[in-house]
Amino acid sequence: MLCTHGNLANSAGFAMSFLKKLTWREIMQTNLDDTRFNVIAASYEYAIAKYPDARNDGEWLINNINVQDRDVILEISAGTGFLTQKIAKQNTGGVLYAQDIAPKTLEINSKKCGSFEHINYITDLNTIKDESCDKAVSLGGWHHMEDQISITKSALSKLKKGGVFCVGDFSDDSSIQRYFDEIVDNITVTGHQGLFASKSRMVNIGRFAQAAKTDVEVFDVPFNFDSKNDIAEFFQKVFALDLPLEETYEGVERYFDIKQADNGKLAVMVPYIYAKFTK
Repeated sequence: MLCTHGNLANSAGFAMSFLKKLTWREIMQTNLDDTRFNVIAASYEYAIAKYPDARNDGEWLINNINVQDRDVILEISAGTGFLTQKIAKQNTGGVLYAQDIAPKTLEINSKKCGSFEHINYITDLNTIKDESCDKAVSLGGWHHMEDQISITKSALSKLKKGGVFCVGDFSDDSSIQRYFDEIVDNITVTGHQGLFASKSRMVNIGRFAQAAKTDVEVFDVPFNFDSKNDIAEFFQKVFALDLPLEETYEGVERYFDIKQADNGKLAVMVPYIYAKFTK
């Protein structure tokens, strides 16, 4: 039997009370509407902070943008700072623009990365001059962007010639896409909407955005845990699920491939897609 942590009923009740004050237009998630992210920010960050070694989805991006000390880097949809922190440690002699549309996530990000004076927090990409950045990157927020072509064009416009914009997100037609569409959307107070990427979609976005070159890779990324209970709590909190832990784990087990390593760790295999757009 999985043990339970926290009172989901109370947290869900608070969220519902908050949402009742909003109009339907306000709770519709768009590229300009940050409602869902503000509601789930604390729950999401709880999971990330408690299980700091679970995620490995930033490694491809770090390797492919090849951070240098004096780089000027733009991070789009920076969230609560998971990738921001990794990049900031490597470009202390440069500038890191951390952009997000959700104020609460940027607030958490700034507290987490407060020791880095070279990070500038922004909500609007238009505040950055064209051709002023060496690299741009985005992890995990891509599927929430309604106009992915315009975002890619905007990111490339901020880059110097030869610069790269690297994106990492959940893959379309996959276990994680079905989990979002069939579980997360149905049992969270905010629902979930996403435009998930395929290899063809990324290649054609690169064409629309007039990238000089587009490279795409699709593969499973292991999320590592010590126990089934840890898997359940991570998924419950990171997606703000209104489910007890035992039911949360049953859902994860039903949708995802879970492998056991020789060291006893459990790896939830999450399908990701990564793209590198070169200007």
